[in-house]
Amino acid sequence: MAQVKIPRTVTAMMREIVRLLQDPALFVWALFVLAIPFYVLGSGLPQPGDVLILPLVPLALLRWNGHLDRSARGPFKSLIAFTCWVMVVDWGWALLLGNFGLIGPDTFLIWPLYYIFNTLVFLIVCVFYQRYGMRFLWLTMHLLLVSVVMQAVASFVVHRGSELRGIGFFNNPNQLGFFALCNASVMALGRRGIGLGALKAGVGITTCVYLALVSASRAAVIGCAILFALTMISNPRRIIVAAIVILGLVAIGGPISNAIDNTQQRLTTERYAQWNFFEERGYDRILNNKEYWLLGAGEGGTSRFKETTAIGATEVHSSAGTIFFSYGVVGVGLFAAFLWRVTERTGFRATVMLIPALSYTVAHQGLRSSSLWILFATFICICHAQRAAARAARAVERP
Repeated sequence: MAQVKIPRTVTAMMREIVRLLQDPALFVWALFVLAIPFYVLGSGLPQPGDVLILPLVPLALLRWNGHLDRSARGPFKSLIAFTCWVMVVDWGWALLLGNFGLIGPDTFLIWPLYYIFNTLVFLIVCVFYQRYGMRFLWLTMHLLLVSVVMQAVASFVVHRGSELRGIGFFNNPNQLGFFALCNASVMALGRRGIGLGALKAGVGITTCVYLALVSASRAAVIGCAILFALTMISNPRRIIVAAIVILGLVAIGGPISNAIDNTQQRLTTERYAQWNFFEERGYDRILNNKEYWLLGAGEGGTSRFKETTAIGATEVHSSAGTIFFSYGVVGVGLFAAFLWRVTERTGFRATVMLIPALSYTVAHQGLRSSSLWILFATFICICHAQRAAARAARAVERP
């Protein structure tokens, strides 16, 4: 895959964006990425951006030769295996219990469709990178930057949510917080060698920190703060500039100051004082239903457990807990194999960028978010591009 010159000036950047978006496949991809944070229907239902997967899949795959680079091939095979297991477990329980409802936490048929959808998103990113190389990564980074800036600007004029927690154009604040965290992770990864640049990466990650504060999601705020620190720590001057900018924004007051105050208030407030963390997230359901540990209970049929868990008939509020309880030890092994394949050829400095998003999923449900699967796929592509650039540099240095 040939390396391309990354545009640096504003004029060159705009010219390159216009040129890239003349390709129908990349144009639909751009619409898909920009539409992710706009929720019109209730959670769990297809959103306007999701519908774009229908033209996006054929546009991406019609010219694909069926082969992936080694760095993407292993993770994709593992993801296919995990998704197939999800289908077997959920649809198997639907047959066994005669439960063929489509919508709602007590049904089974809908849940595998989320994993199939996001497997396609993962594959599309890998295929587009294989086809367009660095140009695709460069475009995607700038689309994510535009997306988070749009959400931040909108928060100054449109307030949706509760008094303490904003939701942007999502349906709940945790969706906004996880969106910010995943995008911050991608931009932290792409700040070097992909053409995003330190300044734009800093603006993007800072904006993500603000969106996390608006959501008042504790896990998202902590995760974004960690990523912000990781990107700043390599350059003391950036720390000074960032500190001045943040202090100035706080001094201005308004939405930024309010977001910080609201997050601080939520951090010190116990929402469910009668429950501990494990009960609040539904982990007690796992301990009280050990018969499902091997093969899984499926992701639906939650009314089966209303008497054995503090949260009643609602779903487990954790991706990690959902994988273990719904898909058993087998599902955990398959998903762990996927994560291993994603990170096996990367160094510690890159892998650590995934930790905040993965940590978030211990306390929240994030597996159904397309932003997470874009993060996984772009992580693989960015690391591949950086290894290729390093090999090319070494080749030039040789006499």
